[in-house]
Amino acid sequence: MLGESALALVWNRDTLPETDGGVLTPATALGDALVERLRATGMMIAAREY
Repeated sequence: MLGESALALVWNRDTLPETDGGVLTPATALGDALVERLRATGMMIAAREY
């Protein structure tokens, strides 16, 4: 996940969500770019309803 996050910052910079900066979670900072990269590696990502 760390490697794909770094690659998203380098290779998917133009598709990252617009933010004002500050301390951000990976989901906020990298958005769908990270999700797509992780899914491409075979990782399953799903939301659970409680």
